[in-house]
Amino acid sequence: MTFRPRKGNYITQRRGRYYYRRMIPVQFQNLFTKKVWMIALEGQNDTDRATEAQGIADRHNRQMRMVQMVDVGEATKLAADAVVMRIDLSPNDLPPGAPAPVPARFYRDGRIVETTKYAVTDDPAQRRAAEGEGFFVVSQEEARAQIELQQQMKAYDAAKTSEQAELSDLKAELAAGKVEAASRVSGETVLSILPRWRDREKQAPTTWKKHLQYAREFAEFHTGDDGDLYLSDVTKRHVQEYVEHAQTLTYRGAPLSPTSIAKRLDSVRALLAFAASVDEIDHNPATGVKPPKDTRPKTSRSWKSFEREEIQKLVKESTDLWSGRRNSKQPGRKEDLATALQCLIWSGARPEEICQLRREDIDLSTSAMHITNDETSDDARARLTKNDSSIRTVPIHSRLQPTLSEHLRRHNSTLLFPSFAPEPTPAELKEEERTGRLEIKGRYARPLSREWTDNLRELIAPNEPRKVLYSLRHSWAAESRRTGMPEHVRNALMGHADDNRHASRYGGDIEWLEVKREHVERMICV
Repeated sequence: MTFRPRKGNYITQRRGRYYYRRMIPVQFQNLFTKKVWMIALEGQNDTDRATEAQGIADRHNRQMRMVQMVDVGEATKLAADAVVMRIDLSPNDLPPGAPAPVPARFYRDGRIVETTKYAVTDDPAQRRAAEGEGFFVVSQEEARAQIELQQQMKAYDAAKTSEQAELSDLKAELAAGKVEAASRVSGETVLSILPRWRDREKQAPTTWKKHLQYAREFAEFHTGDDGDLYLSDVTKRHVQEYVEHAQTLTYRGAPLSPTSIAKRLDSVRALLAFAASVDEIDHNPATGVKPPKDTRPKTSRSWKSFEREEIQKLVKESTDLWSGRRNSKQPGRKEDLATALQCLIWSGARPEEICQLRREDIDLSTSAMHITNDETSDDARARLTKNDSSIRTVPIHSRLQPTLSEHLRRHNSTLLFPSFAPEPTPAELKEEERTGRLEIKGRYARPLSREWTDNLRELIAPNEPRKVLYSLRHSWAAESRRTGMPEHVRNALMGHADDNRHASRYGGDIEWLEVKREHVERMICV
């Protein structure tokens, strides 16, 4: 609600002195810690005193107009106990001759802070907005503690006996403790800390997309649509209730799997772990919270492998489909699709790892493929790997070598599959205008994934939702087991773990590569 002052000159005379006297409206009395303003006027005549009183009144009117009391139930969607008050005492635009405003005093971190702009709010969004505009922000709890502390400090100064002073000093110490406890509450929220988390951890775009989804889902579950939640308010119960809520959600008409629920919990736990690591909260409240037990057979918990006959059919159907296309909007798209599919079949790599490869990652002289996240000088979206263990060298199977050799002769792009390069979205271009930095988040593997979803699924595995493009990685793993490949070699080839301790036994990188090649060449993937 907005304050509308009544007219008046507020001048009164007492014992031959003139004063500015004004009753403070009830809704502002706690804010100014008094019920009435009584200020001596210095003017020597009626005109001077009227000008001086009007200047003081204008300042007080402006202060009270700056107090924004946001009613619960408005479209702002604040929490049930949210109040927003902004007080601006800065000496701007005051009438000529008006006295300078007295700064407000706050106790924080063992010292007195004087400020002419402060705000009182428990709403996360309003807090961040006020801090961004230079306001000193306190919660309602801290505001009450600050008032109590000031009252006890005044009582100490006015004490007439040592007993009264000692009592006021003790009460002031207790009030200071309340201030410290209230001020330690972080202003960061579940959503406001996300940019800091991204800047620190630099998660892959696909991983970050899921983190964003689950963080918003977590906050909105507890506060409503477009809501947010102070990190300091998050408890173990909040996390447990979110896990229970996730068990009621569905995807394509079926309840979420325990694996999907576990991924949601993992995102929330990781976010809170980051908040604890940067001292925004004392501990991770998600510690000890467990997802529902997965009672499904182990073979039913992930994507399902293709049979060799299905892979053969996939190659045939995709070849017929892509070779029959004309006037592709993306030059070289047909060739990129066919070669990328062969790489997935024979390497066991993740789709994004293959589709983001650069020309320099293919070494035909040693018949090796380097999967890395090294920076390049091209302007395309950077290569990203799932983790450090994903950085590896994979021998190129002799069946794949001719396909890659022919593919490299078709173009001279720095990208192995130039038609797969993600294009910036309108939102990303708009963000570039705002920040001066372009961050493309699209996936290199999207064109190949869309081909499977839109065209090939119905031809290869129409009734098998667990068979997807990623299933080729599982098929490769199954074939490696059939040929007797040792587990540490398989882990090294698939990027599952850091196997340098195993590589060292072979004397060097070249010998280790040849050991891996020996096992790869035994595989018949299609």
